[in-house]
Amino acid sequence: MKSEALSKIHEIKLFLFDLEGVLLDGGTSFEKCFDSISKMCRDFNSLGLKFGIVTARGDDELIRKLISIENCIVLSGSLAKVDLTNKYLREHSIDYQNVFYMGDDLLDIPLLQRCGLSAAPKSARREVKRAAMFTIAAENCEEILNEIFNHLKKVKEPASRATKH
Repeated sequence: MKSEALSKIHEIKLFLFDLEGVLLDGGTSFEKCFDSISKMCRDFNSLGLKFGIVTARGDDELIRKLISIENCIVLSGSLAKVDLTNKYLREHSIDYQNVFYMGDDLLDIPLLQRCGLSAAPKSARREVKRAAMFTIAAENCEEILNEIFNHLKKVKEPASRATKH
Protein backbone atom coordinates (compact mmCIF):
# COMPACT_ATOMS: atom_id res chain seq x y z
CA MET A 1 0.00 0.00 0.00
CA LYS A 2 1.31 3.46 -0.86
CA SER A 3 2.47 5.46 2.17
CA GLU A 4 0.04 8.27 1.22
CA ALA A 5 -2.86 5.80 1.35
CA LEU A 6 -1.58 4.26 4.56
CA SER A 7 -1.59 7.68 6.19
CA LYS A 8 -5.32 8.04 5.35
CA ILE A 9 -6.39 4.64 6.64
CA HIS A 10 -6.64 5.85 10.25
CA GLU A 11 -9.51 8.18 9.21
CA ILE A 12 -11.61 5.36 7.78
CA LYS A 13 -14.68 4.23 9.72
CA LEU A 14 -16.41 2.19 7.01
CA PHE A 15 -14.73 -0.34 4.71
CA LEU A 16 -16.79 -1.24 1.64
CA PHE A 17 -16.00 -3.82 -1.03
CA ASP A 18 -17.52 -4.71 -4.39
CA LEU A 19 -18.68 -8.32 -4.48
CA GLU A 20 -18.19 -9.75 -7.99
CA GLY A 21 -14.67 -9.26 -9.29
CA VAL A 22 -13.25 -8.24 -5.92
CA LEU A 23 -14.39 -10.56 -3.14
CA LEU A 24 -15.79 -13.15 -5.53
CA ASP A 25 -13.05 -13.38 -8.12
CA GLY A 26 -14.21 -16.43 -10.02
CA GLY A 27 -11.50 -18.67 -8.56
CA THR A 28 -12.64 -18.68 -4.94
CA SER A 29 -15.68 -20.62 -3.78
CA PHE A 30 -18.42 -18.61 -2.11
CA GLU A 31 -18.13 -20.81 1.01
CA LYS A 32 -14.45 -19.90 1.48
CA CYS A 33 -15.17 -16.24 0.75
CA PHE A 34 -18.14 -16.31 3.15
CA ASP A 35 -15.86 -17.57 5.94
CA SER A 36 -13.33 -14.80 5.22
CA ILE A 37 -16.05 -12.13 5.18
CA SER A 38 -17.50 -13.44 8.46
CA LYS A 39 -14.08 -13.33 10.11
CA MET A 40 -13.34 -9.84 8.81
CA CYS A 41 -16.70 -8.53 10.02
CA ARG A 42 -15.75 -9.67 13.53
CA ASP A 43 -12.21 -8.31 13.23
CA PHE A 44 -13.29 -4.90 11.91
CA ASN A 45 -16.03 -4.69 14.53
CA SER A 46 -13.47 -5.44 17.28
CA LEU A 47 -11.65 -2.26 16.20
CA GLY A 48 -14.90 -0.26 16.23
CA LEU A 49 -15.08 -0.18 12.44
CA LYS A 50 -17.82 -1.09 9.97
CA PHE A 51 -17.46 -3.60 7.12
CA GLY A 52 -19.73 -3.86 4.12
CA ILE A 53 -20.40 -4.91 0.57
CA VAL A 54 -21.79 -2.76 -2.23
CA THR A 55 -23.11 -4.75 -5.16
CA ALA A 56 -25.51 -4.34 -8.06
CA ARG A 57 -26.59 -7.95 -7.48
CA GLY A 58 -30.29 -8.29 -6.69
CA ASP A 59 -31.86 -10.12 -3.78
CA ASP A 60 -30.95 -13.79 -4.04
CA GLU A 61 -29.68 -16.61 -1.83
CA LEU A 62 -26.14 -15.23 -1.85
CA ILE A 63 -27.25 -11.75 -0.73
CA ARG A 64 -29.48 -13.21 1.99
CA LYS A 65 -26.55 -15.29 3.26
CA LEU A 66 -24.33 -12.18 3.38
CA ILE A 67 -27.05 -10.24 5.22
CA SER A 68 -27.09 -13.03 7.82
CA ILE A 69 -23.47 -12.29 8.80
CA GLU A 70 -23.37 -10.33 12.04
CA ASN A 71 -22.03 -6.78 11.56
CA CYS A 72 -21.97 -7.09 7.75
CA ILE A 73 -23.50 -4.17 5.88
CA VAL A 74 -24.94 -5.23 2.52
CA LEU A 75 -25.93 -2.50 0.06
CA SER A 76 -27.38 -4.27 -2.97
CA GLY A 77 -29.85 -4.24 -5.80
CA SER A 78 -28.87 -1.21 -7.86
CA LEU A 79 -26.35 -0.29 -10.53
CA ALA A 80 -26.25 3.15 -8.87
CA LYS A 81 -23.80 2.20 -6.15
CA VAL A 82 -23.29 5.84 -5.16
CA ASP A 83 -27.03 6.17 -4.45
CA LEU A 84 -26.97 3.03 -2.29
CA THR A 85 -23.97 4.34 -0.40
CA ASN A 86 -25.34 7.89 -0.05
CA LYS A 87 -28.44 6.59 1.66
CA TYR A 88 -26.45 4.51 4.15
CA LEU A 89 -23.99 7.33 4.89
CA ARG A 90 -26.82 9.81 5.54
CA GLU A 91 -28.60 7.39 7.88
CA HIS A 92 -25.39 6.79 9.86
CA SER A 93 -23.85 10.30 9.69
CA ILE A 94 -20.68 9.15 7.95
CA ASP A 95 -18.75 11.37 5.54
CA TYR A 96 -17.19 10.01 2.35
CA GLN A 97 -13.77 11.04 3.70
CA ASN A 98 -14.22 8.29 6.29
CA VAL A 99 -15.03 5.58 3.73
CA PHE A 100 -12.76 3.06 2.02
CA TYR A 101 -14.04 1.38 -1.15
CA MET A 102 -12.53 -1.30 -3.36
CA GLY A 103 -13.99 -1.96 -6.81
CA ASP A 104 -12.92 -3.46 -10.10
CA ASP A 105 -15.29 -2.35 -12.86
CA LEU A 106 -16.44 0.82 -14.61
CA LEU A 107 -19.57 0.89 -12.40
CA ASP A 108 -17.27 1.37 -9.41
CA ILE A 109 -15.44 4.48 -10.62
CA PRO A 110 -17.93 7.07 -9.29
CA LEU A 111 -17.78 5.52 -5.81
CA LEU A 112 -13.99 5.10 -5.93
CA GLN A 113 -13.64 8.80 -6.73
CA ARG A 114 -15.84 9.94 -3.82
CA CYS A 115 -14.27 7.92 -1.02
CA GLY A 116 -11.50 9.10 1.26
CA LEU A 117 -9.49 6.00 0.39
CA SER A 118 -9.99 3.70 -2.59
CA ALA A 119 -8.38 0.63 -4.09
CA ALA A 120 -8.67 -1.74 -7.00
CA PRO A 121 -7.49 -5.34 -7.32
CA LYS A 122 -4.67 -5.94 -9.76
CA SER A 123 -7.17 -7.77 -12.00
CA ALA A 124 -9.31 -4.60 -12.37
CA ARG A 125 -9.76 -2.76 -15.63
CA ARG A 126 -7.06 -0.21 -16.36
CA GLU A 127 -9.52 2.71 -16.10
CA VAL A 128 -10.55 1.55 -12.64
CA LYS A 129 -6.95 1.26 -11.42
CA ARG A 130 -6.39 4.83 -12.58
CA ALA A 131 -9.42 6.03 -10.60
CA ALA A 132 -8.35 4.21 -7.42
CA MET A 133 -5.71 5.58 -5.05
CA PHE A 134 -3.81 2.29 -5.04
CA THR A 135 -3.88 -1.27 -6.34
CA ILE A 136 -3.99 -4.36 -4.13
CA ALA A 137 -1.60 -7.15 -5.12
CA ALA A 138 -3.68 -9.87 -3.45
CA GLU A 139 -5.69 -12.11 -5.76
CA ASN A 140 -8.52 -13.67 -3.75
CA CYS A 141 -11.05 -12.74 -1.09
CA GLU A 142 -9.04 -13.94 1.91
CA GLU A 143 -5.78 -12.33 0.72
CA ILE A 144 -7.47 -9.02 -0.14
CA LEU A 145 -9.24 -8.75 3.21
CA ASN A 146 -6.12 -9.79 5.13
CA GLU A 147 -3.96 -7.27 3.27
CA ILE A 148 -6.33 -4.39 4.09
CA PHE A 149 -6.80 -5.51 7.69
CA ASN A 150 -3.04 -5.93 8.28
CA HIS A 151 -2.41 -2.37 7.07
CA LEU A 152 -5.22 -1.18 9.30
CA LYS A 153 -3.80 -2.96 12.35
CA LYS A 154 -0.42 -1.26 11.81
CA VAL A 155 -2.16 2.08 12.25
CA LYS A 156 -4.72 1.14 14.92
CA GLU A 157 -2.52 -0.89 17.31
CA PRO A 158 -0.05 1.86 18.26
CA ALA A 159 -2.98 4.20 18.97
CA SER A 160 -4.73 1.64 21.18
CA ARG A 161 -1.49 0.90 23.09
CA ALA A 162 -0.93 4.60 23.68
CA THR A 163 -4.38 5.01 25.25
CA LYS A 164 -3.73 2.17 27.72
CA HIS A 165 -0.70 3.87 29.29
